[in-house]
Amino acid sequence: MEQRPESRLVCSDCGSFASLRLAKGTDGVQMLEIQFTWLQEEGRGSVRGWQESIRLPYKPFHAFAQAGENANDAKWSQLSIPEKVTRRYEFHSRKNLHQVVQMPRLRHKLGKTLEHHFQWRDAEKIRIYDDGAPYSFFFEEVTSWGPGVCGGIILHGAEDLAKAQYSVHT
Repeated sequence: MEQRPESRLVCSDCGSFASLRLAKGTDGVQMLEIQFTWLQEEGRGSVRGWQESIRLPYKPFHAFAQAGENANDAKWSQLSIPEKVTRRYEFHSRKNLHQVVQMPRLRHKLGKTLEHHFQWRDAEKIRIYDDGAPYSFFFEEVTSWGPGVCGGIILHGAEDLAKAQYSVHT
């Protein structure tokens, strides 16, 4: 993986598998991403399963794995370092953002929407543009490898701003 960081390593066992790849965290630290997939045969050619993903800081994991049985004092919990997720918003909005920030209730609702819906690990920044609908926006995610998710931050029920709610559509 160190020689070809853009590729994945896949390990499988009886229909279940793990996909491993190296990635940069938002703070630039090299992370090992492991996506586990467990499959279960239900009969008649039908399969169901579930997935779970984890991210570990690569250097401590590699050192722990290299030490093997000699790592008497090391603890696995030291590998579970929480990543600091920092989002950077770039507003390219002229009209709609100006309208929203002048209304404390809408400003609060937009802030909460951004806080709850944009917790993406690999996003370097989120660009936000005016949408055609009043108080609404278009967004696009920017990642280290190029464009990511895009969609709308739409205010529903704008006729009654006290009850209006933002939702994110991709």
